[in-house]
Amino acid sequence: MSVKSQHADYEDMATRWKQCRDSAEGEHAIHEAGELYLPKLSEEKPESYALRRSMTPWFNATWRTISGLRGMMFRKPPVIEVPTALDEAIKDIDLAGTTLQGLAQDVAIEALTVGRVGLLVDYPVEAKPGMTKLDAERLKLRASIAMYKTESIINWREKRVNGSAVLSMVVLKENAELPADNEFEIIIEERYRVLDLVDGKYRQRVFKVDKSGRDEQIGDDMFPLMGNKPLDYIPFVFIGVDCVGPKVEAPPLIDLVTMNFKHYGQATSYERGCFFSGLPSLFISGHGDPDTKIYIGGSMANILPQPDSKAYFVEVQSEFNALRTNLLDKQQAMAVLGARMLESQKAGVESGDAIARRQTGEESLLSCMSQTISMGVTVALKWLAAWEGVEGEVKVELNRDFLPASMDAQTLTAMVSTWQSGGISYETLFHNLKAGEIIEEGVTMEQEQGRISEAAPVLMGAAATA
Repeated sequence: MSVKSQHADYEDMATRWKQCRDSAEGEHAIHEAGELYLPKLSEEKPESYALRRSMTPWFNATWRTISGLRGMMFRKPPVIEVPTALDEAIKDIDLAGTTLQGLAQDVAIEALTVGRVGLLVDYPVEAKPGMTKLDAERLKLRASIAMYKTESIINWREKRVNGSAVLSMVVLKENAELPADNEFEIIIEERYRVLDLVDGKYRQRVFKVDKSGRDEQIGDDMFPLMGNKPLDYIPFVFIGVDCVGPKVEAPPLIDLVTMNFKHYGQATSYERGCFFSGLPSLFISGHGDPDTKIYIGGSMANILPQPDSKAYFVEVQSEFNALRTNLLDKQQAMAVLGARMLESQKAGVESGDAIARRQTGEESLLSCMSQTISMGVTVALKWLAAWEGVEGEVKVELNRDFLPASMDAQTLTAMVSTWQSGGISYETLFHNLKAGEIIEEGVTMEQEQGRISEAAPVLMGAAATA
């Protein structure tokens, strides 16, 4: 079996992934795809089709929704708890300048776009058996986390170990940059990184496919070491819509994407109608001399020799209201489909607390995705910490408070009045003011008290005495 072999679930989902990618990328990608998304009309000439395609706009509701939902996820910064020994690592988590929060945002975009992404925790191959942590620090070697888009994860396999499903093989498609004769050119070579377990040991191999289509291994088998011992698991984590694992799920916004393409097909009819009817057409009847020049506008006069000749403009009176309404209906439908990411996934009678949680998105699909991403990134970060020999609490938790829960004036007045009368403590008041977003995120109670002291008004009598 070739390293290029694809998992059956990959093949089933590849078309939908491409639709989501192109839809999110926007008009350029849609127009580039040509007849894939905008079929030719019967007997339509290539030049006519090219003109119609260029005139058909792409209403990019897909990317607007993805961007907006990602913004809700990161409306508040994620909670990141790591030992101080990892402070520098999270500032450059992939050894390419990406922060841990930046990586989480990239993962969120992938999860929202196609519903699946992978993270590989790796250590430089320069590390040798017996190398101490001091040696690694001197050579500036450390573990990192690399993100792989779902299209790059072409194959995978699990096996049962002690009753649990364990990842036993993953094949990742990569592009390697090779030097060219010209210093300004780069040769891109497609390669395949195979991660598997051999006799319970984690192994890496890299292949390329030669011109005859055969697999050719590049370099030797590699057995990454952690604490000078081979790993007994593959440090690769799949992050899906609602689970951490290799299960392939439909993209979360696939219904919106489908509606976006239907809107595109309707838009071409509307634009085509406007193009052909937008300008009035001049008609002349009763005039039989083809050599007579006819002028439109300006200071020139037209003389028609036949007394019954007539000249008039014809224009379409219709405003294509049916098409316009159809387009607007689809735009509204896409807005509804995007908003459903914030809807509660539970049915039945809701309590007041449940309604409050639903309104802030705590029980929504977006909240579920936020939890899944938090779990996946935390797993990868724990592996990185173990590879670095760092012990301590490691946690990444994305925001689940998607919508501002502002406190109205009546509630604010009641809260302050209750505190003033001794009904609640200042700590309780502060907590509620922060929850109601009266006090900004990150401000401690001590800092707020300091601000109050600094801004305390000076009495006129005291000022005069001073």
